[in-house]
Amino acid sequence: MGADLVKNVKRTSTLPAKDADKNDTAGLALAKWKENEDFVLRWITVTEFEAIVASFGETLGDRISTAGGRQALTKKLVNLNSDIDTGIMLIKNFLVFKYKKDAVSYYSQFGIEKAGRNYVLPRDRNRRKEALKLVVPAIEANGFTDDKYDAAWWQAAISSFNELSGSASTVDGTVSQKVSDKNELRKTIVKTLNALIKLLQANFPDTYKAVMRDWGFQKEKY
Repeated sequence: MGADLVKNVKRTSTLPAKDADKNDTAGLALAKWKENEDFVLRWITVTEFEAIVASFGETLGDRISTAGGRQALTKKLVNLNSDIDTGIMLIKNFLVFKYKKDAVSYYSQFGIEKAGRNYVLPRDRNRRKEALKLVVPAIEANGFTDDKYDAAWWQAAISSFNELSGSASTVDGTVSQKVSDKNELRKTIVKTLNALIKLLQANFPDTYKAVMRDWGFQKEKY
């Protein structure tokens, strides 16, 4: 029974799990450390820690902002891909009308390929980009016409797709780098905060819990 009770006890970490809370805690601890510069860590100074905390906060904010921009790009790509798929469906209908049973043999001219039981443009962004290069020449070669999805529409759609895809790739790379930077900064912050906690415990053996709260280590808030 006693062992089961111990297992069911919820333990709260001394440090917060969320990055935003880590950033806040680091800021509070930094402010107190600057007031107590006689507290020395041989491998990192107050000034160095201040720069790391500032960088962590900036990287955290930049990543959130960049990710928000990626969501807008994703929505635009989803909408454009939906229009492109509609255009491909009309092209397939045209080919069936014009070539009857031989229609499928013309699909590859338009970049259309078999996926399961269906014939579609590739879903993969890079492969779709390559397939789209075939559409306009194939439209002109086969005489496809539509009130909306004509050659001019396809040229504009392909241009938009390439632009949005390029922007999405750039943003993805930026987000990936910011995540990497943030992770490295987080490691140093966590290591420094844990070291400061041990320093407080060593210097205030009887009152360290109250002192830790004063330094921003307030577990009930995270």
